[in-house]
Amino acid sequence: MKKNFYLDVLIFVSCLICLVTGIQMDFHLFSGREQKMFFTEIHRWSGYIFAVGLLLHIAWHAKWISYAAKNCIGKSR
Repeated sequence: MKKNFYLDVLIFVSCLICLVTGIQMDFHLFSGREQKMFFTEIHRWSGYIFAVGLLLHIAWHAKWISYAAKNCIGKSR
């Protein structure tokens, strides 16, 4: 449970950072070139962390996903 909680927090925080920096870049809420490069790097790396965290999350819950998918497919027939 602990590893799942920490992974969920990591996914949430990295997604939030990616969202905020993406909005800042989209609306040009920075003043100079260095700030744009800084936010671009933060956005890129938070996206990578989010993607890896999401893949780990899916891998850790593969049995549950398989069970739920079989349950849903079985009920629809």
